[in-house]
Amino acid sequence: MTRHLPPLPALRAFEAAARHLSFARAGGELGVTPGAISHQMKQLEDWVEAPLFERRANGVRLTETGRVFATRLGAIFDQITAASVAARAPGGTSTVTVRCQFSLATKWLVPRICRFHAAHPDIAVAVLALPHRWSANERDPDIAIYHDRGTITGVRQDMLIGGKLIVVAAPVVAAQLPAAPTPADLLSRPLIRVHFSEPGWYDEGWEAWFAATGFGHLELHMTLSFNLVHLAVEACLAGAGFALVPDFIVEQELASGRLVDAFGITLPIRQPYVLTTNEASLVRPEVAMLRSWLLDEGMRRTEGVATVQA
Repeated sequence: MTRHLPPLPALRAFEAAARHLSFARAGGELGVTPGAISHQMKQLEDWVEAPLFERRANGVRLTETGRVFATRLGAIFDQITAASVAARAPGGTSTVTVRCQFSLATKWLVPRICRFHAAHPDIAVAVLALPHRWSANERDPDIAIYHDRGTITGVRQDMLIGGKLIVVAAPVVAAQLPAAPTPADLLSRPLIRVHFSEPGWYDEGWEAWFAATGFGHLELHMTLSFNLVHLAVEACLAGAGFALVPDFIVEQELASGRLVDAFGITLPIRQPYVLTTNEASLVRPEVAMLRSWLLDEGMRRTEGVATVQA
């Protein structure tokens, strides 16, 4: 019996467009233009006989029909990917290596990798928390997450996580501030510094935060400093003082109430984290699958369900 299937290239394009909520990003993933994605969406909508996207001046979003279709199709694509991975390595598993900055690996990546592994137990993942720069003697990772360092031949780059710096402390420490605290109240409190040997979003730190709140040049003297963000977070949890940290590093601590945003005053992060993928590795379905999954995690955090550019 002949299967009554929709055009398969259009299905692949729809799955990517629904995942990214963007024709441009879907086209970038599949190596075609946004116009080609739009044409394939029209072809699929004609086959379904219902609109799958709402086209708006500032982007696209799924219709209810499109949302249900995308959910079911995404599950099917996951099954196809898992079957492909199993077929490629019938006697074992092919490991996807992910190299990442230390604190981001600890506080952001590991919880997400654990969820990915629970959903896809047949895909082996090795997370390497290591410095950004590696020597020619080291094997290139399949995926890396660091700050952007410019164009690299043979590597695909995608913005993964932006965010802002916030002042956090344990509730018992924050409670020592006045009822309506101002930044000046922090000058007499224990401040924890994060100091990096490499440039990034901590180039200025506390000085930049105070400058953004209206202070001029300050000479801050801090007796406690760390070279890793998650160590500063642990110090905060122990009640050592206030730290200026990226909001995405302390998501779990804020949600549980173990830390609080003491001021609600933020400093934009100048250098977001970028996900880089070795193009030679992208031919492996397990690498492509983890890459797309991580990009979705980053997009959900930065964009939520809002309409985005097509």
